[in-house]
Amino acid sequence: MKFTWLISFLMLQLTAACLSSKPDTPEIRNQQASLELARQMVGQGEYQRAVQFLLPRSRSENAPLEVHMLLGLSLLGLNNPATAMKSFRTVLSADPANDDARLNLGYTLILQGDHKEARRLFGEIQKRKKYEFPERVHLNIGLSYMQEKRCDLAIPEFTAALDADPTYSAPYFNLGKCHLKSGRLEEARASFQRAVDFCPGCLDPQMELASVSYRLGDRSKALSQIDSILKGKPDATLQKRALALKRQMTR
Repeated sequence: MKFTWLISFLMLQLTAACLSSKPDTPEIRNQQASLELARQMVGQGEYQRAVQFLLPRSRSENAPLEVHMLLGLSLLGLNNPATAMKSFRTVLSADPANDDARLNLGYTLILQGDHKEARRLFGEIQKRKKYEFPERVHLNIGLSYMQEKRCDLAIPEFTAALDADPTYSAPYFNLGKCHLKSGRLEEARASFQRAVDFCPGCLDPQMELASVSYRLGDRSKALSQIDSILKGKPDATLQKRALALKRQMTR
């Protein structure tokens, strides 16, 4: 499972610690500036730098919960879900009503293979009926089923996510992967195309679209997509896949 692309959507569900109600003191202003810098690091994918910046701050007894949340996201970006889980548990322990932390914790459990416990947490969010992003809950439930190779149960969850937010790219991407597993290439291509439409800068959906287009015989579209991916400065793994597919297409 790719981390980098999903970190961006996890960042969107991060609820910043509310500091505005506190007195405007130099200490509070410094704290706000520190959090903003950490947000920028995580948002720009500078995960190692973010961990080095956040780790000493997380050890303070008075550390804002957002420090722990950002640290958890950074650790996810470094492919370290086991340690990230500790940060999300810290937030949830201090603030049991924090459904952002509950959702992020559930996601780390998916990465750890504990799908039953992950779905239990997502069920708690749904029972509370207070989370303003139900599409993200459905997406994660769908991901847990898909990782268990149960696309029959995953597809309704991805569809429910799109019912809640028809512009949400991630459910289209995962619908495409489920269609692909079942050999429904046209449906897969349509889903990957929608994922690209709603997230033009997301390279993983572009890669899947290029691959399935090639399999369907649309070589020109696949080549165009590959060139777009390579221009987008993909990570080493995605670049290797893109170059391999391009060599295959140009033999």
